[in-house]
Amino acid sequence: MLDHERLEVYQVARELSREICRVRKTIRRGRPDLVDQLVRATPSIPLNIAEGSGERTPGRRAYFYRIARSSATEVSSALDHIVDMELLKAVEIDTAKQLLVRIVSMLVKLTDTVTRPDSFPPLPKPRQPRKR
Repeated sequence: MLDHERLEVYQVARELSREICRVRKTIRRGRPDLVDQLVRATPSIPLNIAEGSGERTPGRRAYFYRIARSSATEVSSALDHIVDMELLKAVEIDTAKQLLVRIVSMLVKLTDTVTRPDSFPPLPKPRQPRKR
């Protein structure tokens, strides 16, 4: 078993992929661009978790975990828009949304454990107030 396969967040992300596959079959016609975005963003979550897990430096791991977290919030937003466009009912995305909350929560904690000053790309530096 590879390192990423031992991570609970990776297993939950795979569960989300299966749920999105199920939900996709029930989406009414219309807005294929939104459905395409959903389908493209979903696999980015477990793929970036796996890629981050394979990195040696904490900063690089944090970088990929942040991308996975961003993809999870993108999937959540795509689902919201699909409901807003009346292509699905809110109840039809409940399971996916619950999985996304779990994934984002786990990724925030996982990122915090590996974020270091050597994170790549560097984290933004706080802005200093201008002296007058």
